[in-house]
Amino acid sequence: MDPVTLSSSATSDTTITAGKDCTAGRFITEDEGWKVVNVAATWEGTPYRMVGAASEKSVLGDCSGSTNKIYVEAGFPYPYQTTASFAAFARTTNRFRKIDPAKQKLQAGDVLLWDGHMAIYAPFTPDSPKYDGNLYKRGQKKYNNMYTAFNGRTHHPYGPYNIEVFRSDPYTVYRYYILPSADDCK
Repeated sequence: MDPVTLSSSATSDTTITAGKDCTAGRFITEDEGWKVVNVAATWEGTPYRMVGAASEKSVLGDCSGSTNKIYVEAGFPYPYQTTASFAAFARTTNRFRKIDPAKQKLQAGDVLLWDGHMAIYAPFTPDSPKYDGNLYKRGQKKYNNMYTAFNGRTHHPYGPYNIEVFRSDPYTVYRYYILPSADDCK
């Protein structure tokens, strides 16, 4: 009698496929996340307009379109998703996986998702020229830690900003997950 698989896990690190031991995928590393952040830096100054998948560096962009184009340019592709469809896309494809900041430290390149908005986490160091945005919240100095496209009301182009100053409502963190390929099997 042939063995039957009763269940499988989308979060397991390895799996057996056709008798071969396969790496089931992995999260991007901190260095790979910085690759995303470095590409995001090249979008600085891009004017805001809600253009979605038509976002174009130095021309026009919104939060979901610029995030998608930045990931693709950095070598971590995924099909364009609106902010409204991103969480469902992540859940059904495993291309991005939810991170619990209470259990795992945020890393460069993580996607921050709010209701109707998304940004790229960028933990600038104090020696970075992007670190100090001269921002305050309730009299407390805040430092830049994300890249985002702003809405048209602010007249701010794409650039670095601080999570707490930007929005006070909770956000969900997603990390890009590199899915397995046949090359990952031994």
